[in-house]
Amino acid sequence: MKSTATASASIQMTLPGLDRRPKFAEISRERMPTNTTTNRHAIHRWFNFIAGFAPEFVAAQCPKLGGKLLLDPFAGCGTSLVVAQSLGHRAIGFEPHPFFVRIARAKTEPAPSFSRLMKIEETLLAGIQSSERVINLSEPAEVFLGKLFKESTLRQLLGARAALEDADLDKDDLAFLLLSRVVDMCSISKTDGIYKAPTSAKRAELPFTAVQSAVEEVRHDITTFDQAETPPIAQLYHGSAEDMGAVEARSVDIAVTSPPYLNNFDFAEMTRMHLYFWGMCGSWREITEEVRAKLVINTTTALTGYRKKQSRFRDLIAGPLLPELDSIAAALAQERRIRAGKKEYDLLVYPYFAQMTRILLETQRCLSPGGTIHMVVADAAFYGVHVSTPQLLALAMSEIGFKAVKCIKLRDRGHRWILNKRDGSPTGLGEYHLIAKRENAH
Repeated sequence: MKSTATASASIQMTLPGLDRRPKFAEISRERMPTNTTTNRHAIHRWFNFIAGFAPEFVAAQCPKLGGKLLLDPFAGCGTSLVVAQSLGHRAIGFEPHPFFVRIARAKTEPAPSFSRLMKIEETLLAGIQSSERVINLSEPAEVFLGKLFKESTLRQLLGARAALEDADLDKDDLAFLLLSRVVDMCSISKTDGIYKAPTSAKRAELPFTAVQSAVEEVRHDITTFDQAETPPIAQLYHGSAEDMGAVEARSVDIAVTSPPYLNNFDFAEMTRMHLYFWGMCGSWREITEEVRAKLVINTTTALTGYRKKQSRFRDLIAGPLLPELDSIAAALAQERRIRAGKKEYDLLVYPYFAQMTRILLETQRCLSPGGTIHMVVADAAFYGVHVSTPQLLALAMSEIGFKAVKCIKLRDRGHRWILNKRDGSPTGLGEYHLIAKRENAH
């Protein structure tokens, strides 16, 4: 395994035209693993999400000539897939989160017609203005959403949702994206990191103007597309990348992805507002069973049903990783016994690396000989115990047969979250770019 601390500081890509082929301006290496440039790109900006990498990062890894096939095992809101399409490539993604998969599908489908967009806008505005049909929320959803919206605003937003259902537009992914964006804009609560903080206030948009603003952004973007050009296919599967049997072996040219970071964001909790609003889940228990249980186990909230399966997960991990992982798990178990919070961090270690190993094996199977995987991932620290996640995953890649494995640090992270009550890593935390190739055929 080769490791280096250097990489090109920036990427410059310029592509002609005003259609789906965007211009990727120069950005620093430190911004590559962030979402801070998303709002400057058509389609990407329709629904922005803090836990994601820059479109420029994906573009930098893609072949310059179109016609290739890109795979993203953690598709999220579709950043990799949209970039691949914009550069003339086909794309395949896997995403188990029911909210994210609809957002990604809305972004990757062919550009909507102006008549369809107008119908969605008129339906949303009519629902906001009338709010005649009442949508009954579960008690947990009503209590939670009642903290995030003014009562009149929530009633109008639910009226818009009811109007979509009555017009048979509730299955329309673009309509789903637009109303989800409006819901974000109309919340009175700030986002603390990426979690809605009901006790902190922000300026909220009015539903009527929020709809107009969100729709106008989409209308502006599709005006710049070449309507005669059909974008390459993007196939998005609603399911875990632990089983990518739908993808033909050795068919993928490049994989670009970013998995959930160990002990970072709970992607079920961070979408609770939307899961409740759309009726995808009606309680915390349903969020755990219907969403969280299908994601990679990266937080202690995801351990329900997995606490007694530690040895089974351990058996799935390559032997060379086990000495370090065993040491980490033992240290965390010791810390749990003496810490007031009693957090079960030790029980995350084996499930996370076992699931990541399965996904890496599936990715390797899908890649063509000489195909490359690019992954953005970060290390972690629990109770001051450092977990070298990127380096361990790089080792796992080498063990399962990837070649030319590199681990490149992109930036420091986590400094904003250093608190007296929280032990950080003695070595600091960072985000890394893992690169590896599938072995060439002999």
